[in-house]
Amino acid sequence: MYKKTIILMITAAIIFASFSAVSAAELQSVNYLISGDSSEIDTLQLEPIFRLNGGQQGKLNLAFDGDGFHIGADMGLNMIAQKEFRMDLHLMLTDEVDSQSFGKSVGISAATLNSDLNFFWQTYYFIDDDLDDHAYYRGGARYNIGPRSDFELSIGNQYWDLDNRVLNIGISYKM
Repeated sequence: MYKKTIILMITAAIIFASFSAVSAAELQSVNYLISGDSSEIDTLQLEPIFRLNGGQQGKLNLAFDGDGFHIGADMGLNMIAQKEFRMDLHLMLTDEVDSQSFGKSVGISAATLNSDLNFFWQTYYFIDDDLDDHAYYRGGARYNIGPRSDFELSIGNQYWDLDNRVLNIGISYKM
């Protein structure tokens, strides 16, 4: 666990250093999420989202579930970009997936792009053979509560524990 976390952190640091050196990434927004079921909070998450040159998105997910920290890195390739709709193809690497080290997944996401209320979903498939469940997903709505902030309410699971179904409540702050 210690070795894979160090390798993933070094990889993330190299990626961010290369982006900042050539000004290829711009911090677009940061999501702050609280996840849990109806009776308790399971996880605190921080998700910085970056816009890369060409309009592609990169995202980190930094999570603390009470027992340990988890990190996921995601790169999106835009497939459809319209005025009120966006769909992306994703590649995601994680430090852990269902108690196994170093998860690798492909996914797809879609979001509406309106001024007040937006709906979104994302689905990933982990290609690791030893998993019983391969799907990671999250979907819900974001409601604009200010000129630079949105309220999020969504349901899904967690990439490090694919069996754990959670409700996510959070704030997204646009830079």
